Amino acid sequence: YFLVGAGAIGCELLKNFAMIGLGCAEDGEIVVTDMDTIEKSNLNRQFLFRPWDVTKLKSDTVAAAVRQMNPHIRVTSHQNRVGPDTERIYDDDFFQNLDGVTNALDNVDARMY
Repeated sequence: YFLVGAGAIGCELLKNFAMIGLGCAEDGEIVVTDMDTIEKSNLNRQFLFRPWDVTKLKSDTVAAAVRQMNPHIRVTSHQNRVGPDTERIYDDDFFQNLDGVTNALDNVDARMY
């Protein structure tokens, strides 16, 4: 499964994925990508982040947080934008191996891609 965005929407989705066991099967995996870092202003709405997480990468932090919630979850964090400049990473082979893609982006331009 591929989750694009680890902000407020992504935190909620990834928490739900962990609670229902998505990415826990032997061949299961969730890949989450977000190139942003945590800011103090994120803490009131992105509940997987704590004050000591400020300046850390969002994708790494949410991955670690859901592993605490569900130690069986297989989650890999990336720090890439999804767009023309990363099509060599997120190519046909990458997408063919997925069961689903979830958009948790916070801006229209990114969603349009």
